[in-house]
Amino acid sequence: MSSGGPAEVAVVGGGAIGCSVAYHAARRGARVILLEAEQLGSGSSGALAGMLSGQGELEPPGPLLRLMLLGRERHREISEELQDLTGIDPGYVWEGALRTAVDEASSELLAEAHALQREEGLRAEWLTGDEARELEPTLSREVVAGLYLPDDGQVNPPQLVQALARGAALHGAEIREATRVTGFIVRGGRVEGVGTSRGEVPAGTVVLAGGAFSDLLSGQLGVSLPLFPVKGQMLITNMWPSPIRANVWDAANFYVVPKRDGRVIVGATEEPGVYDRRVTLGGVAELSRAATSLVPALSEALFAGSWGGLRPATSTGRPVLGPVEGWEGLLLATGHFRNGVLLSVITGEIISALALGEEPPTDISPFLYGSLLTGRLE
Repeated sequence: MSSGGPAEVAVVGGGAIGCSVAYHAARRGARVILLEAEQLGSGSSGALAGMLSGQGELEPPGPLLRLMLLGRERHREISEELQDLTGIDPGYVWEGALRTAVDEASSELLAEAHALQREEGLRAEWLTGDEARELEPTLSREVVAGLYLPDDGQVNPPQLVQALARGAALHGAEIREATRVTGFIVRGGRVEGVGTSRGEVPAGTVVLAGGAFSDLLSGQLGVSLPLFPVKGQMLITNMWPSPIRANVWDAANFYVVPKRDGRVIVGATEEPGVYDRRVTLGGVAELSRAATSLVPALSEALFAGSWGGLRPATSTGRPVLGPVEGWEGLLLATGHFRNGVLLSVITGEIISALALGEEPPTDISPFLYGSLLTGRLE
């Protein structure tokens, strides 16, 4: 961090969101310090799927879809910049996504999503079962329809986190791992820094990007976030050559993501309200069944590991971004649920702009803390 007094921006949380905020604020010339309780990317950003599903999540038209599409575009724009600056390849792949249906009910839901996406002017191609298998020959014969979304992609989340953190450091940010934030420094209704396991850190603005645990800190200020954890489990397999090219989803929202190094990631369970990150045999069995039902060839894949983590979800399904009325000096950046990696770059741009007194690059009124509490969803 460059000299000149206390940090202008202190970021709490070293996942994709926190590292992106640190990167964009430092890139703008701010004095930045990032505080991570464990290691960078040790939370839900350590998940390996890294899908950039601006369309694949089938979010209906509205503010969140617009933010997701903008988030996807920002990843395209930052990829070369990050690699040129840091020498770290974030692992971007743009091979599209394929949603599948296996019966009349799931086909109807997929057809509705197709119509909505086309109305929004998005590229989305309807496929019969045979056409889907022409695109992905190893798909199950049970697939009767598909929706191909050519503009979706993926990234390697741990590499993205490392690239953002190194980029922030190269722009002068200080990165402190193994530093647990224990509370806030408050004077006269203003947040002026944080207390940590290694002492106080004064700062002009504190950004709370602590994922599923953000509410534990915000509660100290009487700020109750509409936040709850959703445990997700994933399988890691090895199979070369990969049996699929695109990110492929089944009708039950499980997905299979091929990586460039021969790994195939299978995800993810959704277990609301669970704080235990450990992988269970039941979770492994559920994921194995989903993967081999969708892509039977994966029955020959080698088991290479598993992962369990907590995604921060909100009661509205939207992230919480921006200031909190009554607490000057505090900015929120949490509640991204399954879209933390997708929304990391645009969230970094938004929050760093707010921290430095600038206009954010897009309207965030639907994501403000006050809007979420009052149920404003327009």
